[in-house]
Amino acid sequence: MTMSRFALVSRLAALTLTVGALSLPLGGCYASNDRYTYDSRTWSPKTIVLVDNRTDEELWRYDVPVGAKVTLRFVNGDEDNLRFPDEMRWEAKSTIGTSFKDSGELPCPPEEVRRVDWYLRPAPEYPRPDAPAAEPAPLPEPQQTPEEPAEGQG
Repeated sequence: MTMSRFALVSRLAALTLTVGALSLPLGGCYASNDRYTYDSRTWSPKTIVLVDNRTDEELWRYDVPVGAKVTLRFVNGDEDNLRFPDEMRWEAKSTIGTSFKDSGELPCPPEEVRRVDWYLRPAPEYPRPDAPAAEPAPLPEPQQTPEEPAEGQG
């Protein structure tokens, strides 16, 4: 009994997908799906805050510039640090074509006890243009004080 070409290709594809799916955990690479992006616009300028729920302490605050977006990514970090074992990495970049870019990272509480809040600032708020990339204006010449007349002259 011969197998149709379609059935053979279907079984080969299924086998390939199964082997690929089973080998994913073996890669040893941790990719976090714990990622959040906040876009700040003229009518919805945003401030992002990372809070420790155990103490209600504000750990990090960022006013996202209008015309930019910030992406937060949480990854597993130092298991020996009981208070802040994870790490938050953030990156902000322009969405309107300016050269604005900012980033950083900080230790943070584990997922069960951290919270990300966002707030709207008063609107409208307009984007700030990049500063011109030119040389600064020259300094003015120093002013010379007129010499005081010598004694006896006048």
